[in-house]
Amino acid sequence: MSADRELYAVLQRIRPVHELSARAVGAGLEGSSLTVPLRAVLERLHVEGPQTVPSIARSLYVTRQGVQALVDRAKELGLAQTRPNPEHRRSHLVALTTAGEREFTALHAAELDRLGPLAEGLNSEDIAACVRVLDHVIGGLTRLTATERNHA
Repeated sequence: MSADRELYAVLQRIRPVHELSARAVGAGLEGSSLTVPLRAVLERLHVEGPQTVPSIARSLYVTRQGVQALVDRAKELGLAQTRPNPEHRRSHLVALTTAGEREFTALHAAELDRLGPLAEGLNSEDIAACVRVLDHVIGGLTRLTATERNHA
């Protein structure tokens, strides 16, 4: 089988992985005030630190308006705060509050516990290869969609 067809087989599996992982994450959020998209914003802030709404939107491949609504909700819940951005007067930095950091850390620890059995049977090399392939695909699709957007 050619490499393009093999890669297509990978792409055919991404939607089920996305859908099933969203369901699994959602199940872990039951009883909390968080949603899967809000959890994604908290994760970006946890991993990358304070950043602007447009930066979060770019990293999640979603609209700025959607992220702004999620940031507003996180602020209402006391999980995030905004503060002045020394590099841009109008685009504030969004950061986790202490409560937001605590909430995400506990949530993520529970998620990792649930992933333990799923990781059985895989070794570090398998997982590293999967990450390399997916990073390559994401980069290629990002370039492809940027090229198509520029030609529209």
